[in-house]
Amino acid sequence: MTKRNTNNHNHTLHYDAEYAGFDLHTANAPYILQFLDRLHTVMQRVLQSHKRVLAVKFDLHLPTHTNPYLQRNAITEFIERVKAGIASYQNAVARRNQRVYPTEVEYVAKVEQTTDSELEHYHVVLFTNKDTLYPVGNLSHEDPTKLGKIIRQAWLKTHGLSADSRVALLHTSTPVFRVLQGPLSTDDPVHRDAFLHFSYLCKEKTTKYQGKRQSFYSSNAKNKAPA
Repeated sequence: MTKRNTNNHNHTLHYDAEYAGFDLHTANAPYILQFLDRLHTVMQRVLQSHKRVLAVKFDLHLPTHTNPYLQRNAITEFIERVKAGIASYQNAVARRNQRVYPTEVEYVAKVEQTTDSELEHYHVVLFTNKDTLYPVGNLSHEDPTKLGKIIRQAWLKTHGLSADSRVALLHTSTPVFRVLQGPLSTDDPVHRDAFLHFSYLCKEKTTKYQGKRQSFYSSNAKNKAPA
């Protein structure tokens, strides 16, 4: 089996049933090793930053007509809007003289496109401090949770759509969210199950290769979204 990705020679294919002591679904192999590395790094870092981490996995779909004024890639714009939404919520909490729980906003995101689809879609795992905003719902227009509204409105606004739009562009996985306690460890069954679930983003199949644009995005040590 070749270990070099013929679609991107900078990527190494990973066929093993585990990565760094974490199990992988062999049905999804091969994985892209560099994507697994970045998922592991993000999980390790956010679990060092917060005692309890809320991890939300969901899919983002593009509207038929995307925002013509979108200057950056959609994931960058989306993440910046999520951060702004959380900051606005925290400011409102502070004005009520209530305790504000700070949070890092960490994430991994993968661009995919199947052969029968006209548009790409995005798989995302978002990590925040569980004490900042909890819980989160199904991200539909009926989701009453604050974090659910922030995520949904961030994606709609990215594409120039009304925050009240009922269009179904966001879909959650099962489970919608997980609560993790650090540090990251292969001895923790919750961590093992979460990594197994999130590793879906790292599979090579259906990855959309975009030339100069990335196929896989993740927060970095400075917690900034890529351009």
